[in-house]
Amino acid sequence: MADLKRWSHGEITRMRLEIDKLFDELCSDFDLPEMFCRMKGDIELWEEGNTLVARLELCKINPDDVTVVVLEQQLVITAEFVEVVRGRRRTRVFRKDVRLPCAVRTDEVSAEFTEGALVVRLPKCSSQYSQFVRIIKK
Repeated sequence: MADLKRWSHGEITRMRLEIDKLFDELCSDFDLPEMFCRMKGDIELWEEGNTLVARLELCKINPDDVTVVVLEQQLVITAEFVEVVRGRRRTRVFRKDVRLPCAVRTDEVSAEFTEGALVVRLPKCSSQYSQFVRIIKK
């Protein structure tokens, strides 16, 4: 057990990307859509006052190919685009699902794409639909 080594986040990310590339090569051999996503990392999520902010770096992806869907406590980012490599059309697809730590006001969510990064602002609900209930002894 003393010989076990803990992997860093960078090592795990690098391995995941290499495995994604291997699957893409396999998919291209059979003319299937490729699933390799061109992201520099995972979604960053933090709070700014009463707003959650999510940031995702997307290299060389057209903002028109990106879709953002927000449910009460879930953020879904998807992209699908076609590129031509060596005369062959390839479909690239990715999807990221994030469970949010609290409910958000879906009608007030905003998203902007700047310098290859998608930033989504999610205003938190003022009420979390839960309440402390006092028990009365009779």
